[in-house]
Amino acid sequence: MEKAQDGSDGRNLGYATWDQDRPDAPMPVGPKEPNYNMQHKKRGHAVILAYENFSSYGPPRRSCAENDVDIVTAAFKKLKFTVRTSWDLKRDDFLKVLKQESLSDHSDHDCLVVVLMSHGGVDDMNNEFIYTYDHKVMTSELWKNFTPEKCPTLAGKPKMFFLQACRGEGVDKGVRLLKPKAMRVQTDSLPVEQDYAIPLHADMLIMWASYIGTFAFKSGNNGLNGSVFLHYLSNVLSEDGDKHDLATMLLRVTREVAVCYESYVPGSQLDRNKQIPYTVSTLMRKVFFN
Repeated sequence: MEKAQDGSDGRNLGYATWDQDRPDAPMPVGPKEPNYNMQHKKRGHAVILAYENFSSYGPPRRSCAENDVDIVTAAFKKLKFTVRTSWDLKRDDFLKVLKQESLSDHSDHDCLVVVLMSHGGVDDMNNEFIYTYDHKVMTSELWKNFTPEKCPTLAGKPKMFFLQACRGEGVDKGVRLLKPKAMRVQTDSLPVEQDYAIPLHADMLIMWASYIGTFAFKSGNNGLNGSVFLHYLSNVLSEDGDKHDLATMLLRVTREVAVCYESYVPGSQLDRNKQIPYTVSTLMRKVFFN
C-alpha cells in the first residue's frame, strides 16, 4: 500500500489525530452510512435566484422566467422544501443573499438547494460567469460560501446547485444512432459514531443546464413553456421524488433533455441542436427525499 505523507498507510481515516487548523462541525451521519440523513425536523431551504430583467446595458429579458419559477417552486415544495425566491438582484444583493444563507442556522435541516436562472457565458480567460441585474459574477460565487468551514451547520449534508444559464455560444448538432438492420423495432435512526473528517469540498452537487461552452435553450413547443432543463428537472422531481434517489432522478433528467429535446429555430444556426445537462458531484451518499 502506498504510504501517506505523514508516514501512515492512510487507513485510519482521520479518526484519531486532529490538526488544530481543522475546523469542527456537527456530525449528521456516520462515516460509512450509504445514505444522507434526511430525518431532520425540516427539509431545508430551496433558494431560487431568478432573473427576468436586466439593466439597459445587460443581456435581453428572459421572458420564460415566471414560468420557470412556478414549475421549480412547485417541484421543491412537493419535496417539502421552504422555497425562498429573489428576483432580479443587483450584484451586491445577489452576493449578500448567498452570504446570509451560508450564515443561517441549518442545524435542523436535511440539505440545501440553490437554483439560478439567468444568462451566462465565458470571459476572455475562459472563466464562466453569470449575469446579475447590473454586473457579471463568477459562477463559483454560488457555492463558495457553503464549504464546511464557512457553513458548519451544513457540513456533511448535501448541497445542490442547479444552473439554468448558457455556458458559451457553442452548439451541439448531435449524432444519429441507427438501429442495426437485424434489430426488431421495439416500440433510522443513526448509531453513535466516532469522529471523522471529510474534505472541505465534499457533499456538493452542481448541475448545469448544458455542456461546457454551449447554449442552454428555452422552448414553447411540444408542451414546453420555458427553459428546457428546468422543465425536465421539475417534472422528474415531481414524478419520482417520493420513489427514487437523487442520482437516479438526475440521470433521467439528463437522458430526457438529451433525447427528447431538439431546438427549432428555422433558418438559424441554432436550429436542430441538441442539449445535455452537465453534472459535477462530490456527494458521498445517496439522497432520498421520501
